Amino acid sequence: MIAITTGRKPTQSTRRLSRELARFLPGTRRLVRGKLGLRQLVEELIATGSSRLVVIYRRFGGPDRLELMKLEGRRLQKTPPTIILQNVKFVKTVKTGRGVKLECITADSNRASRLAEALSNFLRLPLVDHETSNFEYSLHISGDSKYLGIAPTDLSAKEIMGFVMWAKELRW
Repeated sequence: MIAITTGRKPTQSTRRLSRELARFLPGTRRLVRGKLGLRQLVEELIATGSSRLVVIYRRFGGPDRLELMKLEGRRLQKTPPTIILQNVKFVKTVKTGRGVKLECITADSNRASRLAEALSNFLRLPLVDHETSNFEYSLHISGDSKYLGIAPTDLSAKEIMGFVMWAKELRW
């Protein structure tokens, strides 16, 4: 199981991103951090049977970076990459997304493929070709512009659901 939490003093948009990620990613649960330090987070992960953690940190009032971590013994180990965000845009869609869980990861360029492979390994979702996929819902990574776009996507309707994260840097 994957736990999703925020840094110590989350803003409204940081909390919303954590809710959206937990809503779309399979096998996830939101962990309200409050004043918990990393040691207490480890104890909470062990108690809930979670082996992986996504932490959303803020800067200047909005989500700034995502850190992926794995629980190894009683220690949290960072898993590359750290995703530095340029912007997060929340999208209203026709589908509410209730009950919709992502089934795979897709990428549309060579530039996006390294991140797609890393997320596929961390989230334990298959990495498939977005043109020939038989899946309905995907975490799609687009490398068309200056930044990498990361968004839950309805592959059959070819529309974004919930949010788009624009990554300006990946720290490996």
